[in-house]
Amino acid sequence: MLSAVAALLLAACAGQPAWHSGFENGFPGSEWLNHDRGAYSADGTLPVGRASAWTIVDRESGAPVFSGRHAYKGWIVRAAGDSHRAYPGIHVDIPTPLVNSFMVYLDSDYDRLGADDWIHFGTWGNHDTTAATGRWALHTLAVRDRKLEFAHTAPFHGEYIGPRPQPEFPLRRWVRLTAYIHYADTSGQVQVWQDGVPMLRAEVAALAGNPGTRLRTAHWGMYANGGVDHGVQYNDQISICTLAAPLADLGGEPACP
Repeated sequence: MLSAVAALLLAACAGQPAWHSGFENGFPGSEWLNHDRGAYSADGTLPVGRASAWTIVDRESGAPVFSGRHAYKGWIVRAAGDSHRAYPGIHVDIPTPLVNSFMVYLDSDYDRLGADDWIHFGTWGNHDTTAATGRWALHTLAVRDRKLEFAHTAPFHGEYIGPRPQPEFPLRRWVRLTAYIHYADTSGQVQVWQDGVPMLRAEVAALAGNPGTRLRTAHWGMYANGGVDHGVQYNDQISICTLAAPLADLGGEPACP
């Protein structure tokens, strides 16, 4: 149960999100940074010379769209010399604390992935590209060795707080991930829920620079180490909602419409 304080703070999320995409407006549309590094494929075919790419799929194609008519699809067809980066991103100026909820559908074969291979779900940071302050990718969320984990936090892979033993991240079904993020100048906090269940928490390390209280950049989707040679990821209904104050109770999943 949420405390009365937490319930009041969640009311701040009840209105319009600070940022949202269900991939209904195309790319870049009114939502995404107009920069694709050659990974975007408007027609869903793999660009020449690439090992991975991303596109926007239509429900009529048979793709597992969660809501509405469209969703993101990122895919890998072979290993690459460098990391796979097949996703859109945003450059924003959103104050924290905030709640970021998004839907993920991962289709992969865990038996084909090594213990050190990882497939990414989300990256967040406070880097200001105009003033060149803050750090670029402060913390990430991914699946490695079949389990959900952070990276670039303290502890580095986060602290697992869910049911034991830690379950494998589900494959081939929609999963709701919710992140609570609070940057406080040179420190910070992040916690993630999976389908409403608390899973990971950590301190956000090295929040150097100004401003260290605002989300400046984020991306979701298919990002993986170069050794990964296969996989498909779908994303849908990505929302960021701001809170009036830090949450006093992190026991329950905060809502972001």
